[in-house]
Amino acid sequence: MAPRTVLVTGANGFLGSAAARIFAISGWQTYGLIRDARHAPGLLRDEIIPVIGSAADTSFVATLPAIDVVASTTEDISNYVGHFEDSIKLFKAIAARYRTVKEKNESSARARPLVIFTSGCKDYGTTAYDGHADLQPHTEESPLNGPPQLALRTKHSQRIFDHSADFDAVLTRPTTFYGRTGTYYAPIFTLAQQAVDAGLAELTLPSDPRSVMHGTHGDDVAAAYVAIATSERAVVTGQVFNISSHRYETAAEVGREIEKSYGLKVKWAGFPSLDAPGVDFVDWLFGFSQWVGSEKIRRLTGWTDRKPLFSEMFDTYRASFEEYLRVQDDQVTKLQARVAGGKYISNKN
Repeated sequence: MAPRTVLVTGANGFLGSAAARIFAISGWQTYGLIRDARHAPGLLRDEIIPVIGSAADTSFVATLPAIDVVASTTEDISNYVGHFEDSIKLFKAIAARYRTVKEKNESSARARPLVIFTSGCKDYGTTAYDGHADLQPHTEESPLNGPPQLALRTKHSQRIFDHSADFDAVLTRPTTFYGRTGTYYAPIFTLAQQAVDAGLAELTLPSDPRSVMHGTHGDDVAAAYVAIATSERAVVTGQVFNISSHRYETAAEVGREIEKSYGLKVKWAGFPSLDAPGVDFVDWLFGFSQWVGSEKIRRLTGWTDRKPLFSEMFDTYRASFEEYLRVQDDQVTKLQARVAGGKYISNKN
């Protein structure tokens, strides 16, 4: 029997690389969409077939076989609507290609691809901090109350369900993820090392120790995509799934690990304001207090997180990040380039 096929967009990105790798390990014929051919050797080493192109130019679709699942892991916050509309055109082109390839088989011709589309849990906004009487987890039924910086994503991501004539869709909202290159937890290692290198004894962080930090290892998030793709189609189509680890951590838990690992004293500056234009990664990582429930995806697909929490294996995650940093991995240098004045910044203009 021919293997199932998946196209992962942004296959060299934080989530895309993890998703492509785990789909390939799980036995899928995996195609990785990348913009730059220099990333192709890394995909090939993981038995992923590189596809050079972008959502803005769908001409490459004609070279593909029938794609059963699209794992869409890219976004452009600075041009969210434009990228979203390009992505929809891409999904429709893949669906048309699917029908063309399958047209000789009447039952297959009535089928369609499944698009797993990625948004994020910050679309719900914050929750109360650890120990607060009003603390409750965000679920898929929670109202969307994301910050102004993510308003376009919060609104448009839901429109993935408006194209059921062409493809089936699932919307995922993963929490911030950690592991390997450090992803969006990388500022923790970077700022702590900067303090050590500067001969400082303390590291001040822009948050409160009670802030809820609910992350998920990138490999676990990727495994959730495989769980969705391998579930009965009728069970997952049209669903929204939060993806989060089995419990949240607090800023205090992470702070203690920073102290032990780097020999620093962590001090807390209090909850930051998250209303300023743009995104300060450190403020949002430590100060965006949020507890996210993921019981729905566990119940419907059988997915569970397996990787230890960030604070539970801090030194191992640090060592992994430092090795990626040593070889100047693209994902690490991408975030390193956004450091200014000792802090990570993005889209401050």
